[in-house]
Amino acid sequence: MSKIEEIDTRVKAYLYDIGYHRWSRVHATVNRTWTMTSNIAESLNAVTRDARELSIVELLEYMRTLLERWTNEKLLKANGTFTYLGKKYNKELEDNMALLQKLRVRDSIDHIHTVIDSVKRYIVCLQNKRCSCGQFQLDELPCAHALAALRHRNESYENYCSPYYTRESLLHTYEIPVDPMPDESKWNVPQHIAEEVVMPPTGKRRPGRPKKKIQTI
Repeated sequence: MSKIEEIDTRVKAYLYDIGYHRWSRVHATVNRTWTMTSNIAESLNAVTRDARELSIVELLEYMRTLLERWTNEKLLKANGTFTYLGKKYNKELEDNMALLQKLRVRDSIDHIHTVIDSVKRYIVCLQNKRCSCGQFQLDELPCAHALAALRHRNESYENYCSPYYTRESLLHTYEIPVDPMPDESKWNVPQHIAEEVVMPPTGKRRPGRPKKKIQTI
């Protein structure tokens, strides 16, 4: 925040005014799954930029083909994963495991441990899947301190990861294929649909992003 203030003090004031929940994952009211951006939408916009000039039917076919290819690629990638977690989350877990060597664990009760990292202390509650560092409950993946506590108990990490990160969940995500379409000559189009003439809009669209209409009561 101090770096933002150096650039423009108005930005800092704006962020405080709109509330932490709008820009901080820690304070978000929903699970943000490691991201607070609209990058995926912008990526789709970039991929479909040229296709926007196509006719409606060709545009839809372009999108269907794109999703068909992506779904197949993701499914092949998931099938080629041989770890409990997907590649992205397994890498994060391995990075946390690399920090274990310098951590010491002290028991409190059965499921609560104090993890000492040099002069700092962290409290890990395995029962509630929480750590005082905040990373365990935020990422839904054992942080280095939680992994140290699990190693101390000689317990595996599998039961402490979000089920959405697993290879099994990835396979379920992409198990329904995007079906191919037959050639247009084979389409069975009802007569009343074939005779329908769709005209372009009569109004002229203004430049820029359309503004949302706010209804007042």
